[in-house]
Amino acid sequence: MALPPDRPDFTDLATPSDHKALKRLADMDSSTSTATSTTGDAASSLRSPTRAVVGALLVPGAPSLFRRTALSAALILLGFVIPVATVVVALVRRNEITSLALDKNFLLAAQTIAVLFVLTRLVSVTEVIRSRAEGSPRRMASSLAIIGVILLAVPAVWSVARARDLSGVISDVFVSSGSDEPLAYGTSDGASTDDDFQTILLLGGDEGPGRWALRTDTMILVTIHEESGRIAMISIPRNMNKMQFPPGSAMANEFPKGFPDLANAIYPYVFSHEDIAATYVRGDLQPEAIALASGISYSMNITIDDYVLVNMQGFLEIIDALGGVTLTLDEKLPMPGNIPGAKTQYPPFIGPGEVTMDGTTALGFARSRSADSDYGRMGRQRQLLTAIASQVEGSDILLRFPNLAEIMRWTVRTSLSANEFSSLVDRLRSGASVKESFGLTPPLINPGNPNFTDITNLIDALQASIRDDVDFPYA
Repeated sequence: MALPPDRPDFTDLATPSDHKALKRLADMDSSTSTATSTTGDAASSLRSPTRAVVGALLVPGAPSLFRRTALSAALILLGFVIPVATVVVALVRRNEITSLALDKNFLLAAQTIAVLFVLTRLVSVTEVIRSRAEGSPRRMASSLAIIGVILLAVPAVWSVARARDLSGVISDVFVSSGSDEPLAYGTSDGASTDDDFQTILLLGGDEGPGRWALRTDTMILVTIHEESGRIAMISIPRNMNKMQFPPGSAMANEFPKGFPDLANAIYPYVFSHEDIAATYVRGDLQPEAIALASGISYSMNITIDDYVLVNMQGFLEIIDALGGVTLTLDEKLPMPGNIPGAKTQYPPFIGPGEVTMDGTTALGFARSRSADSDYGRMGRQRQLLTAIASQVEGSDILLRFPNLAEIMRWTVRTSLSANEFSSLVDRLRSGASVKESFGLTPPLINPGNPNFTDITNLIDALQASIRDDVDFPYA
């Protein structure tokens, strides 16, 4: 439409102005968008390394899974899957924790896993930080990575140190004869007459830490029926006389009519006579224990497979490490005098009723002869051992094992392998019944002038009752 002649035409002037305005608006929008993008990228760069480091500490290899697949898969397997699987196995087999803790292969594997647990996280966080673009903020992520690796390394290093200590304990405690043969056969021709039983000689005496020339005031035969798991304990009086030895042995040559002193003096006698001790050397086993086992085995015609030797003054430390023991007493028991260096004072009496004992009180209970006799003490020792075996839980052993293992280092020596010992403990703790228990004491046996044929017949009858699951009349 044509404009009136009196109106000027400003079209040419307005159009350039509109173009410039639009351009300025477009430039402003672009600048705003660029600034927003830059701010978002900076925030993302700030968050991303920190988040990735946390992921690498929790599951090593996960943050780089799509960037470096092979490395990430190896890190996840070694640093996450295997450690978690190990913990699951330990929890599932917590009732067999003694077997695991005394298995050198398991301990070596645990040390390896602990080292890999830390190394895989160190590799993973290093890879995450180095993969960031140049100029992206790394200081916070690096600090977090260092702190995280150190915090995870502390328990791992502690675990490795404890596992190495425990391996040393196993080497000290579980000595080897270099043979799978029993310690002593009951017959002179070496033929075993009780193949379906395992018999362990438990020895204990009042000696101090690391000193093994003790009088064995406690001698108990623990015989286990292999098929049923039923167990019996037979106490041998410390004052048993005339112990016999296999013909041709050094002790038989020295004492052809039987050992003239009490049975508890055999161990220190052999210890003090190096020429005799040398004839009983078998691998790393105590020759004194071998000599005593051979005398008991031959005199009573029972095959003895292994021995466990305990310093009884350290026995109280074991009970304390296990958290104590509870027994029910039928009558009041006067306590003996305190042993030197006792942690607590004995009360004048304990019982009747339920009594919870620490190690010191339990040792006093096992040593007391004030109320009855040496033979009554033997019965209390068997009662105490049975109670300990039945009351210890797998979780107790797991939590207390480091301290318990260190005590065992100077308290216990045994010819049992670590696997055999742990199987015995697990069997006792899981409820294997102590079927029968008795002592070779009057009126059954006169320890001062024992009839060893009668003793042999008693032990045969006991094993038959366990095998047939019937009551033994003298228990």
